[in-house]
Amino acid sequence: MSTATCRICGLLYVSSLVEDQKTHAAIHKKLASGSQPQKVRDFSKAFGWAVAHNDGGLERMKDQHDPELGKLVVAFSWWSRALSNGVQVKDFDSYMEAHLAFADSLVSGIDVDKTSAAIKKWERFAG
Repeated sequence: MSTATCRICGLLYVSSLVEDQKTHAAIHKKLASGSQPQKVRDFSKAFGWAVAHNDGGLERMKDQHDPELGKLVVAFSWWSRALSNGVQVKDFDSYMEAHLAFADSLVSGIDVDKTSAAIKKWERFAG
């Protein structure tokens, strides 16, 4: 049995186990409806307080967070906006995968045109 960690929700699971599949699907259902993983909420709160206090908190945060988390926070922000603009909840997984790939390409500078084309179908939900 091989384990995997979902890039979207952070769940460590065995994809061949039905119970893990159900748990994973239930988590994604909540996320698709507007919930966010704990690490995304924690980052947003820490960033918000760092800005609100304006006491060097942003500089201190720089080394405390993984760049992958930054991309995930941005992708969830895009999803939240798309959700409020009428995107179908059933599109959550494909939307997030495509937008995380787009975020990867923006950071690396590789395949930006390709990943940009992959998110075009959701452009009307960008608001």
